[in-house]
Amino acid sequence: MFQELAPHDPHKKCGHHYAICLDLKNQRFEVLDSMRSEADADLTSHAEYFINNLKETWNHHYENSKVQIRHFPIEYVATTKQGNRHDCGFHMLEYLAKWEGRRVPVITAGMVVELRKIYTWN
Repeated sequence: MFQELAPHDPHKKCGHHYAICLDLKNQRFEVLDSMRSEADADLTSHAEYFINNLKETWNHHYENSKVQIRHFPIEYVATTKQGNRHDCGFHMLEYLAKWEGRRVPVITAGMVVELRKIYTWN
């Protein structure tokens, strides 16, 4: 997910990346954020808005499916918080690559340096 942090200010074009995972096995949505927690109202309102739209879309397109997600709760997964305000994209990509529903991937500043090299090279 990408959340614009100053949507009403045309001069501040900054945002934040975080991950929302649909866990069909455990029947829940999981939110992983490297800067914020469930206590942050901006995070919860943004995530809930997206998830509610996804539930509505799922119901519209898969109403006859044996898998229904409208009752799935949202779990805000505790993550290690990043040490700055600009590496959230790297954290989100690592969450998407390595999250399997149990152990939160640990992302260090050194890993972010290496990821920058890999993404630049590619």
